Amino acid sequence: MLILGQIVKIHSGKYFVRVEDQTVECSAKGALKIKSDGIFTGDFVQIENGVIKSVKPRRNRLIRPSVANVDCMIIVVANPPEPDFYLFDKLISTACIYDIPCSIVVNKVDSTLQIYEKIKENYSKAVENIFAISAKTGEGLLELSEFLKGKLVVFSGQSAVGKTSIVNRLFGENKKTGEVSVKTQKGKQTTTVSEITEKDGIRVIDTPGFTAMDIDIEEDVFPWSYPEFSAFSNGCKFADCRHLKEPDCSVRNACENGLINNERYKRYKEIYKEIKEREKYDKKR
Repeated sequence: MLILGQIVKIHSGKYFVRVEDQTVECSAKGALKIKSDGIFTGDFVQIENGVIKSVKPRRNRLIRPSVANVDCMIIVVANPPEPDFYLFDKLISTACIYDIPCSIVVNKVDSTLQIYEKIKENYSKAVENIFAISAKTGEGLLELSEFLKGKLVVFSGQSAVGKTSIVNRLFGENKKTGEVSVKTQKGKQTTTVSEITEKDGIRVIDTPGFTAMDIDIEEDVFPWSYPEFSAFSNGCKFADCRHLKEPDCSVRNACENGLINNERYKRYKEIYKEIKEREKYDKKR
């Protein structure tokens, strides 16, 4: 008899499936594991006698972090480590392309107020919400927890920004947390698997941090992955405007008039160049 459940953790070749009020450790058929789209945390699967037989169609999917069927992506930011705005831009674009609402949480806000203001300047028109919290003191956690209720939310971002610390604070857990290297000022990764933690209507996927990300978006789609561009792009002379050097570009005009954050637009041009170079390389292969 096939039973429906949801993957809550994948570790060492084992799949932990939540079925009603219990978690079942399962294996998977080889054909499922080697498929290009694989099996992700958040997938709904059918199991029989401890074996995953099939993966149900997904509502959405992210490659990095590797999760599926999420209601929202939360990018966690702090300082240290020094915020990587290119990484944040790529995460937001990826979420936008997969129609996943995106918000930002600025952790350690008691010591990173300037970063909070910088995040607001860059992303107030690009994401749904920007929360200022402190996992250490509990500041802002009530507002965040109210927002999270009823959603499956994936925490993403750099190592040592406090993703696991926030999970610990929200759920009363005591998972090992990361720290920042004194020498490099970069985060040391402690979370090694994506795992769903849930309590009182809140469901969060804590994911391993990372310092770099290749953006897997096609060049002709990329301009549509910037939410703040949409208010102006219909006014562009060309329907397929890339907002670079085209004449009568409403997005570029909006940027020049301060209606779109100029720093984010400059990074948009750099990431667009990166995508074009990748596509050129792929054609040569």
